[in-house]
Amino acid sequence: MPSILTRPSGGGGAGGGSVSVVVSDASPSIGDIITITGTASGFTPDNYYFVIDNGTDDAILIADQSGNAYNWTIPTLSTGNYTIYVFGVENGTPDVVGGGSVDVTISSNFLLDTPEGTGANFAFAFFRLRAAYTGEAALIRRSSDNAQESFFFDSNGVLSLSSEDGAGVTLGDWIGANDGYLVTGYSQDTSGVTFTASNAADQQRIIIGGVLVDINDAVAMVGNNDTYVISTSLTVNSAFVVAENDGYNTVNAVIGGNSQGMHFGGSFAGINGIGMGDGSNTVMTTVEDLNPHLASYFVDFGIYVDGNLEQTGTINDLTITRVAGREDLATGGINGKIACIVSYATDKTSDRAAIEANINSNFTPSILP
Repeated sequence: MPSILTRPSGGGGAGGGSVSVVVSDASPSIGDIITITGTASGFTPDNYYFVIDNGTDDAILIADQSGNAYNWTIPTLSTGNYTIYVFGVENGTPDVVGGGSVDVTISSNFLLDTPEGTGANFAFAFFRLRAAYTGEAALIRRSSDNAQESFFFDSNGVLSLSSEDGAGVTLGDWIGANDGYLVTGYSQDTSGVTFTASNAADQQRIIIGGVLVDINDAVAMVGNNDTYVISTSLTVNSAFVVAENDGYNTVNAVIGGNSQGMHFGGSFAGINGIGMGDGSNTVMTTVEDLNPHLASYFVDFGIYVDGNLEQTGTINDLTITRVAGREDLATGGINGKIACIVSYATDKTSDRAAIEANINSNFTPSILP
């Protein structure tokens, strides 16, 4: 057993008792709530320790209480095999101690951990897309004094006003009633890709008057003709985007490169709609409105909008260097909101429905019909 189960003080820690342990779900996913119950035999504990251990890292004490049942909300952990220990202590002379354990396998419902969602070369959202991602959610600039601070996902795996900066300061306390602009966003895959707008005029707001911008209760960024530079150019064959058009201008590019990209409801080559183009060829839909949409782009097949196939057609693989804009246009970045972008260098047409459903689960009300 891990050393944390050692009686910290008093008595001799005599034996004479045991604890049997059961869990309500031995194969839970991160975010699930499972009930851990320890039943003592041969003694009557005054208190119980609940501990988890993966055999590699330090054991974690998750509860110290008098009751023998604990409802554990599984936090963001590395997925894999864990042992849950329940340790009972009867305070007498000498103390009687006993423990037991049960094994569980923790999985993840986050997109990049699922079989269909693996392999992304860019994965951005203000909600968690990979269980093992522990980096920043956003580098934010405060409007009142242009101070910049990075904030991380909260305990629920989202960027919120309860998110902290690593030193115990919450986003809500730091931003106050000011506007907050996204300076740098982070891809949650393992590539370390970032996208940055070093000029204040190019940055989109994610907080307005102390309130987070959202699309269907999922945090989003909003702007007009704002452009971010991706740290590494990306080859894109498939992409999944949640965005909302707030008006029409030249292109409304969500992601783009040089004369190519994926746009959202704006005019492209004289045609309006959600579409994509490689500089020579264009695949367009007729979807042009101010509603939030989940659009899926497949350069070898066509475009789905909200789960429906809107247009077939093929273009060349795209080289993406910008978020919310194209490098060949001074204007044309999306006039609206962006909440999620996930792209792949491979064709994910066969995984489309599963990936869309996973992304959609982060939005309330649902975007998919």
